[in-house]
Amino acid sequence: MYKRLRQTVEASMRQLRQKGSFAQNFAITFSGTAAVAVLGFAVSPIMTRLYGPQSYGLFAVFNAIISNVSLFSTLGYAPAFLLPRQRSRFLALVQLTVLLSVAALALMLLAFGLLRVPLLGWLQAEALGGWFYVIPFAVFVFNLNVIMSAWYLRTKDFKKRAGIDVATAVAGRSLTLGVGWVANGPVGGLLLGDLFAKLTMFGSMLFSGIHRQLHEIWRPFSWSYIRAVAWQYREYPFYVMPTAYLGNLAGQLPIFFLTTGFGAGAVGLYAFSTSLLELPLNLIGNAVAPVFLQKATETYQQEPERLKHICLDLYNKLFYLGLLPFGIITVFGDWIFRFVFGAEWEQAGVFTGYLGYYYVFRLASYATSPVYAVLRRQRLALAGTALLVLVRTGSLLLGINMHNLNLGMLLFGLSSLLVTFLVDMNILYLLKLPVLKLAARSIVLVLATLALLWGARAALEGIAS
Repeated sequence: MYKRLRQTVEASMRQLRQKGSFAQNFAITFSGTAAVAVLGFAVSPIMTRLYGPQSYGLFAVFNAIISNVSLFSTLGYAPAFLLPRQRSRFLALVQLTVLLSVAALALMLLAFGLLRVPLLGWLQAEALGGWFYVIPFAVFVFNLNVIMSAWYLRTKDFKKRAGIDVATAVAGRSLTLGVGWVANGPVGGLLLGDLFAKLTMFGSMLFSGIHRQLHEIWRPFSWSYIRAVAWQYREYPFYVMPTAYLGNLAGQLPIFFLTTGFGAGAVGLYAFSTSLLELPLNLIGNAVAPVFLQKATETYQQEPERLKHICLDLYNKLFYLGLLPFGIITVFGDWIFRFVFGAEWEQAGVFTGYLGYYYVFRLASYATSPVYAVLRRQRLALAGTALLVLVRTGSLLLGINMHNLNLGMLLFGLSSLLVTFLVDMNILYLLKLPVLKLAARSIVLVLATLALLWGARAALEGIAS
């Protein structure tokens, strides 16, 4: 056993030293996301004492508007930057996405000027005040960051990208804490910090190498060539963009429903609970996702028979990795939040308990979700995301109609887990893997872990009483 362990460690170290390998790229991106996650968790207890649930709720509404408008404005073409083998086609995609972003900025400025009152009511953004007018510029900067992020992914410049993420997080959090300390926690502190982070990311990515290649974007320039490339990758606006939008909407449904049914405070509790659940997800998933997408695309192009093996291997690792941490937050969420963040946030801990095990399968899906794009089966991705939106909407509506916030969020978490699990199994089926065996093993492990943790909680409650 010792010999096998030693061989495994030595093989891993060789892969880490191999320039451009999956292991090395993952280690680089992981180090960046780890630093960001640690920073985010470290300042969270301070943030919750500076900003209340209402401020977090309005902040969530602001970001929900930006992310939704951004997806429509670029038609989802940025993720396609990895696919073209010819640089001319890649540059045409960049040209197309930049032009769409500029056009969207002009249209938003016109719409916000002419339709201010109905837009405020439709978006339920009256409480944002003057920050409402920042939305078009925030969307434009966000779009440019998406374009440059996809560019860095294509060039495999993961080390530079990790450094930019850390600098961005430090800049945004520092300003947010400073404003919250001085001004006693207005929503403007959260918004200002987030906008400053976006601008910092834009400047860092632009002047870390891309600025030297800007002359290539517009030379040569051909409308007919751009139209041809847009049509070649038409599945992105037809399927990828709607799927991404529905995915965004699926996560933002509580923001819109809870605002109407239970007020901004409930939205703030949900937004804060998910922001903390996203920390470990970002720590692992966002380190894996860009590297694995590039690796899966390359593997399918060169050795398609190996794709199912690398997907299953990563799926198992991510599933096992998330099983215990998300299990703890599921069972002990209310205790943890009350102790770390204060009694005002205990209900947010209850929400994390409803959502915890859904995040186990969300984490594991970082190994499966790229498969739809690689196999060009985006229609299935769209169908799965539409189903997720449908069941989540039904769950929240039931909770609102029964005036029971906890019931709505519990059903929201359970339905999310079920759909995500079924989508993962569908992808493994497409890869011709033993789905029934894998599904049964996952269910048994989840139930066993939950039984163990609930037993530990019951024992601790017995000791305390």
